[in-house]
Amino acid sequence: NAIIDLCHAIAINKIFDTFIFLCIVLNTICLAMTWYDEPVELAPILETINLVFNIIYTVEFIIKLIGFGWDYFSDGWNNFDMVNVFAAWLGMIINNIEGLDIGSLTTVIRSFRISRIFKIIKKYKNLRILFYTFIGAIPQLTNVGGLLFLLLFLYSVLGVFLFAEVQLQESLNIHANFQTFGGALITLFRMSTGESWNMIMYDCARVRSITFDCK
Repeated sequence: NAIIDLCHAIAINKIFDTFIFLCIVLNTICLAMTWYDEPVELAPILETINLVFNIIYTVEFIIKLIGFGWDYFSDGWNNFDMVNVFAAWLGMIINNIEGLDIGSLTTVIRSFRISRIFKIIKKYKNLRILFYTFIGAIPQLTNVGGLLFLLLFLYSVLGVFLFAEVQLQESLNIHANFQTFGGALITLFRMSTGESWNMIMYDCARVRSITFDCK
């Protein structure tokens, strides 16, 4: 079939592959061109640009599907592209239906378009090696994560024992305190990121309150 042969020739063409790669890079840049309190006229422009890119990705999907046939689904990257295409169109359809509100799920679906940048891994061999090395190291990382959680667990219990009765202040407040185990665990996790850990430390060093105010 001439159409199948043409689609197959286009799908395996290096120029076509480079073109799609450039589209992914440009689309990612466009997705990053948004900020809080942005001009009102910017959003429709970006949506139009994203629509154009979605059409390009859809055409790529159709060409590869026709060219490769059922073999298309044997490649994990092709399945990844297909999911991205359907997710992008689903996000646009939901966004344009009046009165339809599914909460934060809309943002999740629309943000899924950003994952196309992972196709860079397919194009560059050294980056692909690093990525697969990271994926292979995940089981070992779970052991490290378990050890860190155990340390946070122990110090949370110790924090409740030592600082539960310290008066709430500016940094040691209702959002970050040691009055309960759960609150202590979240507080220590926040402190492990370096977020105002020294201010919480200074507040914990002050005099205890006369009454225990548990919130």
